[in-house]
Amino acid sequence: MPDTPQFIFGYGSLLESQSRAMTSGSERYAFPVNVAGIQRGWFGQADGAGLSPTYLGAILDPNYKCNGVMFAVSGQQLEAFDEHETGYTRERIDQQNISMLDGRTDAPEGDIWFYAPFEKRFASPQFPIVQSYLDICLNGCLEIESTFPLAREARFAETFLKTSTDWSSYWVNDRIFPRLAFIHQPQAGTIDELIRKVLGEEMFLNIEIEPASWTRNPTGR
Repeated sequence: MPDTPQFIFGYGSLLESQSRAMTSGSERYAFPVNVAGIQRGWFGQADGAGLSPTYLGAILDPNYKCNGVMFAVSGQQLEAFDEHETGYTRERIDQQNISMLDGRTDAPEGDIWFYAPFEKRFASPQFPIVQSYLDICLNGCLEIESTFPLAREARFAETFLKTSTDWSSYWVNDRIFPRLAFIHQPQAGTIDELIRKVLGEEMFLNIEIEPASWTRNPTGR
């Protein structure tokens, strides 16, 4: 087990506290950050049988930046994440590329990791972007904004949308009973307005309405 403190940078479903709890077995405290040198985009897909969406992935690239959350893990928990993140490899983030959004000036000392897909695989008719997964990510962003004033000032949720690449017309709204989406996703209205504002009305109107046929089983990015 490493003696150095260990941290994971979450850039997708791990933005949301409930999703972190499902993945790690506990609702881990997380703090918001901006990271230089990472591209986040819709190019992550899980191997295996059955229907599966395209998830967010991230890779090292000096031409990009994105936001997300950091949270501490033990050596044992890090090994558990490694086992969980099938199809992804753990990559180190340089300390100097982290900008804090919780009031601290410097990132905590330790090893900072994120999970990158082995290859980019983009959204397609068989592997679309699904709204239920995006809802998890954006609900996490809104949680962060409600907790950290600096993140709210930095428009954390809007930044998430703007710094995610490879948006696709292969995008389905798989919310349960989408015309009453607020019952199942209380932030549905806020999320939809964010999508309209940042990605545009045309992109929003092209989202295909589809009955819930996708499993709520986001991987732990």
